[in-house]
Amino acid sequence: MTALTGRHILIVEDEMIVALDLSDVVERLGCTAAVVGRVGKALEAAATQRFDAAILDLNLAGEPVYPVADALRRRETPFVIASGYGAEGIDAAYRDGPRIAKPYSARDVETALLLALGLSKNA
Repeated sequence: MTALTGRHILIVEDEMIVALDLSDVVERLGCTAAVVGRVGKALEAAATQRFDAAILDLNLAGEPVYPVADALRRRETPFVIASGYGAEGIDAAYRDGPRIAKPYSARDVETALLLALGLSKNA
């Protein structure tokens, strides 16, 4: 069991193999995962379901994930930005939270979720 056990995590990722791998990582950490691959579906999930945290791919089929991040902020749901672009590729308004760089490890995911949830000594 980890500090993440029992948490419900929204995964917003448009590449199915990456999404399935990330879902597996999250579930091995003791969480449940809900996976969506498009901005519209993610906005719907963010508005109708409760999540403890989210992991957001920065670019979903050419659409930026920022509207989803804004919806999660309104509901006070912490999130992690996942990107291969580096910090410079992320809009300045979204750089203050935890990030994971692609490709990432299971440990990177765990650390970022702990930071997002305020469960890490480094938070």
